[in-house]
Amino acid sequence: MSKYITKSLGKVTSIMTKGIAPKYVEKPTSDTIVVLNQKCNKNNKISLMQARLNDCKKKIIPVEKILQNYDVLINSTGIGTAGRVAQLFTIKEPMTIDGHMILLRPTDELDPIYYGYAIKLHQKEIEMLAEGSTGQTEINRQRLSDEIMISFPENILEQRKISCLLYQIDKKIAINQTINDNLVA
Repeated sequence: MSKYITKSLGKVTSIMTKGIAPKYVEKPTSDTIVVLNQKCNKNNKISLMQARLNDCKKKIIPVEKILQNYDVLINSTGIGTAGRVAQLFTIKEPMTIDGHMILLRPTDELDPIYYGYAIKLHQKEIEMLAEGSTGQTEINRQRLSDEIMISFPENILEQRKISCLLYQIDKKIAINQTINDNLVA
């Protein structure tokens, strides 16, 4: 059994940044990129149904804001939506996020899938970090960095075993949900 370490989210995060202010267009071209927004993040999953397109000729996307496999996304604004957490596992096309989401990437100390599950575990606490009023609530990134504590096995192979097990359970749940949906239809 591996020794567990507990550190603040900020100490195990290499990138914590908000998204872009997109220049939206309706039709895809060779100069567009998919933009995820807070409507895309629900039930710890990302759906592209509500995604939009940014015109890269009008708004250039910084390299660090191009999403990668295993990135963790947190809705940063909105009553009832701020604090929702989801992890991207496989990105099939270039995409980014708008300014209503926070992008997180782990340091090398953590397995990226373990990192995602560890953050999802704290979703209720993250939701409580929303500050503001009259529909302008926003997650305070400094508090997110300092107050959310992540526990993890010191041994990265142990982290990978845990994340693999959790990922397999999630895949089985998704398969069962598909079967259930087909039975109802």
